[in-house]
Amino acid sequence: MKKPEFLYHGSRQRMDVLKPSQGVGYGKEDDRYGIYAVSEWALAIPFAIAYRPLAENATFFVDTATLPPRILLKNTDVEWDETGYLYTVRSDLFEQVDSDQWISTDLVEPVSMEEIRPEDYRSWIEYIAEN
Repeated sequence: MKKPEFLYHGSRQRMDVLKPSQGVGYGKEDDRYGIYAVSEWALAIPFAIAYRPLAENATFFVDTATLPPRILLKNTDVEWDETGYLYTVRSDLFEQVDSDQWISTDLVEPVSMEEIRPEDYRSWIEYIAEN
């Protein structure tokens, strides 16, 4: 796959410069230290939304099998009034780690930033009942 010119990073914080941090996720490629980005704009949106755990076993999962992605929440709610941010970044400082994700361990200055309002993506969100 040819490296795209731009990638997208979703965050709950407004920043002038993106800084690497410890990743937390489901697979080994989700737990690396760095700045994660994706080549599909829509796949970054779920990470710009703030979530609130409602129990110790709260989970947040992004199903990327379809676009737009489905945001699956179990014992978790959305902070509907909190604005998130979607950053467009140049890909030159990033390396591909799997089919969807890229990572950089350097500071990255965004090319642009747009505000994300969770209400605009309500149709992407599904609440999963307890089994």
